[in-house]
Amino acid sequence: MNEMATKSENVSLPWVVVGGGMVGGAMALAIAESGRRVVVLEPYPETEFAINSAYDLRISAITADNIALLESLGVWPQVQALRAQPFMQLAVREQGSEWLSFASETSQPLGYMVENKALQSVLTERLRTHALVDYRTEGFTSIVAAKPQVQIKNGVGESEQPEKSAGYVVTSSGAEIAYQYLIGADGVNSNVRSAAGIGTAGSSYQERCLLATVKLAEEIPPETWQIFAGNEVHALLPLANQQACLILYADTAVIKGWPKDAIEAELSERFSKEIGDFQLQNAASFPLKHQHALAYFNSALRTLIIGDAAHGVHPLAGQGVNLGLRDVAAVRDLLTQLADENINFRVKLERALKHRQFENLAMGQGLDTIARVFRAQHPVLKFARRSLFSVMAQSKPLRKFVGRFAGAAFAK
Repeated sequence: MNEMATKSENVSLPWVVVGGGMVGGAMALAIAESGRRVVVLEPYPETEFAINSAYDLRISAITADNIALLESLGVWPQVQALRAQPFMQLAVREQGSEWLSFASETSQPLGYMVENKALQSVLTERLRTHALVDYRTEGFTSIVAAKPQVQIKNGVGESEQPEKSAGYVVTSSGAEIAYQYLIGADGVNSNVRSAAGIGTAGSSYQERCLLATVKLAEEIPPETWQIFAGNEVHALLPLANQQACLILYADTAVIKGWPKDAIEAELSERFSKEIGDFQLQNAASFPLKHQHALAYFNSALRTLIIGDAAHGVHPLAGQGVNLGLRDVAAVRDLLTQLADENINFRVKLERALKHRQFENLAMGQGLDTIARVFRAQHPVLKFARRSLFSVMAQSKPLRKFVGRFAGAAFAK
């Protein structure tokens, strides 16, 4: 096979993205927008969003850098029109102490509260109409590695892995798809990660996160806040139409011990002093776990993982989906810089993913430390917390830095 034929076959192979959620959908669209073919495998796509429906419990605080990514992909105007709520300020305090606030340095919001379902539905619609996207409502089953081919040179057999495909994805329907690169964006229990032989490390916090949407009796400012209240953390995300999402982090036994008809009273006891009266609309909880993949890339199978498949952090600062979208941005940068998926591309991709792994690990460890330190009741740690708040309250440059960080002005 001559070099031109090999290159032609290489170009014709699609990328495969498993998972069409917020991160997987954005990744697939970035690949297609770079001029490459992409197959999306998503058995349960979000296809509709009714703007007059009740708020979904799954709400993300999308930061400014990721809004810029969505703008570059051409989907942010549609998302913004679907009840996206800007927040101009974030505040934090220990229960009983003064508020420490961090505001945007400009007239632009620090970010927007976006319902996951809204972003997913916009991305799905765009992908399904894109000329370079093959959107399939089926799941991923396994990876079959490509068999080495034997070429005869001067009568001597030489075994070599064909560059045209690292392997085949087997779908839930039994179809086989030869791929250029495979991306797992299929969540914390990623089947792609397992199939690629990538292990994980992590542990349970023995806590749950309770999410509740409420209808407020009075308007509240467009700011998000958190209160560290002993063994609990109370947080609020402002929504449109005089509504809000209340978040409670507490021991598993505490949250699981509440009957459904007691949740509103328990939340009222914790939040009414800050936001006044409210009516509970919906509520649900999930366990908290800190998990990181030991690698993000299997070079031999040309398989990478992003988003929750690669990292699961404490949701304390709402960084989960933002870290995933920054994974997308890192891969997208390479797709726009390099036209061919040659060895140079693979080396740079592996380097970029290692950099993302370092950043995500640092963020995860930082959030883990904050979560544990602010729950600790040791006198020394209590003193350290109060000292930190005091220093930040008196340092305007430090507060500005945190405000910019909240809007991810430094994210690359």
